Amino acid sequence: MPFTLRHAHPDDAPELHTILTSPHVVRGSMRLPFMPLKTTEDRLTFDENRLQLVALDGGAIVGFAELLLNFDAPRAAHSADVNMIATREEDQGKGVARALMEAIIASCDTHLGIRRLSLTVWVDNTRAIDLYQALGFQEEGRMHDFVRTETGYGDAIKMARICSHH
Repeated sequence: MPFTLRHAHPDDAPELHTILTSPHVVRGSMRLPFMPLKTTEDRLTFDENRLQLVALDGGAIVGFAELLLNFDAPRAAHSADVNMIATREEDQGKGVARALMEAIIASCDTHLGIRRLSLTVWVDNTRAIDLYQALGFQEEGRMHDFVRTETGYGDAIKMARICSHH
């Protein structure tokens, strides 16, 4: 793997904020284009129900992943949701998202004991959908007019991966 992965630190906020407010991430998420740095700083505060990883290429942050856990909900503690996978635009297609997703899946399958891993992806994000399918995710349903876009509304796909050995 050409990238170094580690847990996100609060002092990553300025560099990470640049990625999270970039046009391609805003377009592919529920984020707004002009969010203050404090939103990213707050996001990086410790929460035992969040796993946040950054991918580094050299010393630069090139990607971010956030996994939301349900450890405080006993009947859902076996499930988690990939809340975000984001890369620098110039690093798309270089395996950053795959490396982050593989690390999340490995953590879920081993240390975290997660049986059901789900995510939501916009229907037009075919590159991401192809990656998720390659990693064992299956489409569970479509949500029509799920997100407001610059030109109207967009549909989303709910996908999940069930780990059979839990």
